[in-house]
Amino acid sequence: MSLVACQQQSDLVTESKQQGVPALLEVGERRVTLDQFRREATMNYPEIASLLPSEQQVLLRQLINQLIDRELIFAEAQRLQIQISEDEFEAALSAVRGEYTAGEFEKVLQRTGRTPDFMRNALKLQLLTAKLTDAIIAPQIEVTEQEMVDYYHEHQEDYRRPAEVRAHQMLFQTYETAMEIKNRLQEGEEFATLARQYSISPDREDGGMFGYFSEGYLPPEFDAVIFQLPLHEISDPVESPYGYHLFMVDHKRGAGLRPFVVVNEEIADLLYQTKEEAAFQQWLKNLRDSTQTRIDWSQVDAAIHR
Repeated sequence: MSLVACQQQSDLVTESKQQGVPALLEVGERRVTLDQFRREATMNYPEIASLLPSEQQVLLRQLINQLIDRELIFAEAQRLQIQISEDEFEAALSAVRGEYTAGEFEKVLQRTGRTPDFMRNALKLQLLTAKLTDAIIAPQIEVTEQEMVDYYHEHQEDYRRPAEVRAHQMLFQTYETAMEIKNRLQEGEEFATLARQYSISPDREDGGMFGYFSEGYLPPEFDAVIFQLPLHEISDPVESPYGYHLFMVDHKRGAGLRPFVVVNEEIADLLYQTKEEAAFQQWLKNLRDSTQTRIDWSQVDAAIHR
């Protein structure tokens, strides 16, 4: 099976023409038949048959617009000879599957009313779109320092930081063990050293470093202890479903505005993504305006389950 999405779609077009099947949708030289459209509708909207005809009509018109955009993207990828290699596709597919085996993932798809072919085609479209964006849109995008500074000043409320503390923790299975370690800490032993030796929490490798937190992020029973702890003092054991925790706070910082130098990369990414999306939509609109499209609405109506 070819893993080049635009080539696959070209094969569908050729097959439709050879069989003399009338097109429901024509986008330039590309065609979608009624049968293909029905399959797309079922995959995109698994529950569509249970909806009222008027509700189905709304979804089918929405699908028409999606298919027009898809066919435009496939055609442009083909024109520019942009393809997805087998290695690229398999890497992306593996990322989508995560820890599922191929068989397990297919069962997950079946529960959602979709097929492996539908998922593969959707993934190919996503990869082709990303490659087209990199090739056509990305070279046009520039984010200047002044734009970043202006955005920062205009959206300062988005970059205000609540009061936070930096906490360290250890976790033990029993209260008695927690108290024994607390006594050793009070006698002067190092928190990080004991955490690496005795804590059963995953952060033991980092010496029990729990990180910065604002109030309301952690469970209430943790907040009630952590935000009242004087600096460098050790809490009494705090029970949770995981065991008994000891906390220590070594730094507190008040609420305030995060400095521009801390958030400038975050702002740059945001501005870049905003510009890229706007440029892509304009590019797609230009393709729509310059490509002849024909829709046989009588066939769209025939796709409605009555």
